[in-house]
Amino acid sequence: MSWLLLLAIGQAGFLMVALLSAPQRELRPANRLLAALLLVCAAVILHAWLGVNRLYTVYPHSANAIATLGLATGPLLYFYLRSVLYDTPLRVRAWLHFLPFALATLAMLPFYLQSGEAKLAWMLQRAAPPWYLAPAALVKLALFLTYAAAGARLVRQASDSALAAGLGRLMKVWLVGGIISVAALAIELAELPLPVSADVVGALALLMFVYATALLAIRLPLSYRPMPEPPPPSKVKYANRSWSEADRAAFMARLQAAMEGEQLYRNGELKLDELAGAIAMTPHELSQLINEVGGVNFQEFVNRYRVEALKTALHAPSEAAHSILDLGIACGFNSKSALNRIFKSATGMTPSEYRKQAPAA
Repeated sequence: MSWLLLLAIGQAGFLMVALLSAPQRELRPANRLLAALLLVCAAVILHAWLGVNRLYTVYPHSANAIATLGLATGPLLYFYLRSVLYDTPLRVRAWLHFLPFALATLAMLPFYLQSGEAKLAWMLQRAAPPWYLAPAALVKLALFLTYAAAGARLVRQASDSALAAGLGRLMKVWLVGGIISVAALAIELAELPLPVSADVVGALALLMFVYATALLAIRLPLSYRPMPEPPPPSKVKYANRSWSEADRAAFMARLQAAMEGEQLYRNGELKLDELAGAIAMTPHELSQLINEVGGVNFQEFVNRYRVEALKTALHAPSEAAHSILDLGIACGFNSKSALNRIFKSATGMTPSEYRKQAPAA
């Protein structure tokens, strides 16, 4: 167990160094947030390692050292997800989400500033965990579940992202680990027998997160870039516009020219405002036009062109030497997972199955 925890601390440290030295400018805010989250994980795992080796009394300043860190995990996880999925800066007011952690740390400050001798005496005179651990655990769990639910919504909204599937699995690891940790703490407070302490159970849950994060990092596409943040819901002042038949036909002609002639859909990072600017419309007007004419949203509209372009490429003899992923990227898809999911949803078969149905030359 001791070596297992040490390996997880080493893995977390390696990931932190890799994240903070990564060259992608767009991902730097997300990398810093994930590095901070991994630092919290490493601290909790290190605390459990001290317990496994019965070193708390050797290092008395470890007493309650991680008591408030759980209040920071939820905000760190949520803002990491938002930053890695969407091209959104971390605004100043985001720091308000860390207020519970700051207040709890401030409340613990008198204890933290005590001498090692005083903390050692405090540990030796206690036969049971402090009473406030149980309500504190409930507060941490409630806050964490709130931020986890918000993070899950972000992942669902970004289903077209190359990271959506991996981040969804990472969220499940967090959820399962959090439930197991709280259950272990409840059992320990009820003075029921456990093969290991609640601290060790919590550390093992974080260990799973560290290695799940490492796996996600390995599978991150080299060309990955965050998506634009989805626009807020339209306000009343942006009421739907009524077009004459002539205006509607003119705008549709411009839209078809941009998509079929200029093939703007091949830009994997095409945004609503970029396409609107290309045909002299506002984003709201373009969104309304696409919805009225096609009955779909902007992303679905663009994906229709990408699917049709890929269908043509997959049956083209001149493209037979190119891989499906290369063809998909050329058609505007950002990742293999998004390519397969969108193509199968539109055609009922995977790109490879569709390619096999190519007519004989």
